[in-house]
Amino acid sequence: MLRKESFVPNEYYHIYNRTIFNLPEFKNTENARRLNQAFFIANSTKASEAFLFLRNNKNATMEDVLKIINRGKKLVDILCYVIMPNHYHLLLKERAENGITSFIHRCNISIAKYINIKNDRSGPLFESLFKSKHISINEYLLHLSLYIHLNPLDFLENKNWRNHKLKNWNLVRKKLLDYPWSSLRYFLNENYQDEIISGTEIILNQFKNRKEYEIFLQSWSEESKDIINDIVLD
Repeated sequence: MLRKESFVPNEYYHIYNRTIFNLPEFKNTENARRLNQAFFIANSTKASEAFLFLRNNKNATMEDVLKIINRGKKLVDILCYVIMPNHYHLLLKERAENGITSFIHRCNISIAKYINIKNDRSGPLFESLFKSKHISINEYLLHLSLYIHLNPLDFLENKNWRNHKLKNWNLVRKKLLDYPWSSLRYFLNENYQDEIISGTEIILNQFKNRKEYEIFLQSWSEESKDIINDIVLD
């Protein structure tokens, strides 16, 4: 099956991938951690070498892997991400030609091998092709970051957040920040380090500070609904 979307360096894309049969594989903490790790390792022209090193060295540390990764170049900028029980969302900027395709392929192969070996099974983990949408308008870029960061509310709260203003923001905020498989903590806390993401300046520089970004996040309302519906892939 041929991909309709062609990726262009320096352009932004919403990437979405769902597990086959909607299996909630990433409800398992270790599976989610491994996919999170794959986002980090796969984003380098030295990714294949890094994954091979991990497979062949049981006592390998992330510091060892980092040395390998840093000898290569980034394939993409990962601006935002979230891992959900049966899918993931990424906001990516293509940095190198075929960067997105190579990055997603390496992520998917890595996590599929891990889960298949652990479960003594074979076959694909994800649907045949990941979905993608070109983000060419700044308003979409900003609202997509909001959508990705609020996505865990689908199961932490309920899906009403997609249509109505959030209630009890302090509680919602705590739930979102306690969820480990998201880039939100970096966006709300300047002291939090997340080695997975880069290129976030195009979003954060449009706000006076991270608190203002949080206000943007909190102000979800039906006025945003049509915008989100245009870019949602699930």
